[in-house]
Amino acid sequence: MKNRIVASLCCLGVAGLVFAFGDLLIDQENVIFKASQEPEKFAALTTSGAYYWWAGRGFLGVFLEMVGTLGLYFHLQQTKAEKWAFAGLLLTLTHQLLGMGVFAIAYFLFPAAGALYQNGIPQAIPFVTMQGALGLFFALSLVCTMAGLACMAVAVQKSGKLPKFSGWLALLGFALIPVPGVIVQFVANITWGAAYFWMAWHIAKMATAIKLQRNEAIGRLQGVLKD
Repeated sequence: MKNRIVASLCCLGVAGLVFAFGDLLIDQENVIFKASQEPEKFAALTTSGAYYWWAGRGFLGVFLEMVGTLGLYFHLQQTKAEKWAFAGLLLTLTHQLLGMGVFAIAYFLFPAAGALYQNGIPQAIPFVTMQGALGLFFALSLVCTMAGLACMAVAVQKSGKLPKFSGWLALLGFALIPVPGVIVQFVANITWGAAYFWMAWHIAKMATAIKLQRNEAIGRLQGVLKD
């Protein structure tokens, strides 16, 4: 079970790397939120080859997040912080389900609107602006993320089974993602990914220590029996 949990948390860490290095594929992802103000830049970005890789990697990243979130909950479910962990699980999975929708919009709708604009159909741009239902959808995903990670951070701190600040480090990383700037977003994703690698390393280290203690105890017992 410990190995599966470590592997699950490593999936979360890898997801952070996927998002971090994916953000280096394009100059500035915040342009997609300014379609109404800068339609030419929006169209140029969303119809580029690098953009498709940027948007496509989101599906892999979110899937890895789902796997890791389940592993983290299973590790915390037998602790005194289980209620916090369960709330974090539900909110985080909601964010991830919405996240699949976010990247589906980014991968399919945005390039279509960008191509239509470049072909002389500016009426496509209002369908990809953030002033209406689309903006609300993206905002809901962000709110679920912050709430879910906050609950998980409390659960991690209260559990006593993981580094108590690792959950807050993950929350900090996600909180920095909306900040403009490729380098900022790269560091943000590296930060939350590192938080989950930290958790995985802690569990692996504790499991190794327990195994060594058990082997030493068995060795001492065998020595006593021989005497």
